[in-house]
Amino acid sequence: MKLKELKSWINKLSDAELEKELRYNSMDYGISGGITEIIRSDENLYYVGDQPVLLHTSAELLKMGYSKEDIEKFEVEVPQGCYYIELSNEYSILERFTD
Repeated sequence: MKLKELKSWINKLSDAELEKELRYNSMDYGISGGITEIIRSDENLYYVGDQPVLLHTSAELLKMGYSKEDIEKFEVEVPQGCYYIELSNEYSILERFTD
């Protein structure tokens, strides 16, 4: 979905609907919850198989010991300039059980 499609959909909602909490449901992970933040990625973000699942910038990957050639082979999970919502962060899962 593009942001302009989301904006068009939101513009059609009543004021009462706009007061409702925005939530997510991840069927893949069996979790749901409130969306607390929409994040804009200022750089390409990569996932390299670490646990808990974290996204890294190329600068972070260089500090972790990856070469530029290594980084170029990784798939970009969130391209620079895109907006994203973190749904299944292990930290948020742990928060649910400690609240």
